[in-house]
Amino acid sequence: MYKNSKGFSLPETLVAFSCILMIAGMFIPFLIHYASQLKGLQYEVEALKFLEEGVEKAIVSHEYVDHSRIYRGVRYELDWKGGGNEEACVHYQKRDIGPNEVCISMGE
Repeated sequence: MYKNSKGFSLPETLVAFSCILMIAGMFIPFLIHYASQLKGLQYEVEALKFLEEGVEKAIVSHEYVDHSRIYRGVRYELDWKGGGNEEACVHYQKRDIGPNEVCISMGE
């Protein structure tokens, strides 16, 4: 070792920095993909909440009415199929994702 060594040399610093960049380069695409999947699951959870609220309201009031709402830039539409009270579906769509649907039938 050198007598007056008070830190890392430039080559040691560059090697350590390049190792950090390589590790970050491997994990950043994974994190981006994970975040997009999480966003899709959040949309589905909101659709399920809207479906639950609509079904509960219909059970209490005996009125099977289609309605919609916009929450955080996503349009959710509740649709009653099969003569009113057989199946309820929530359709939701955002610009960057395709149309999706969550349904529940009275037989389930």
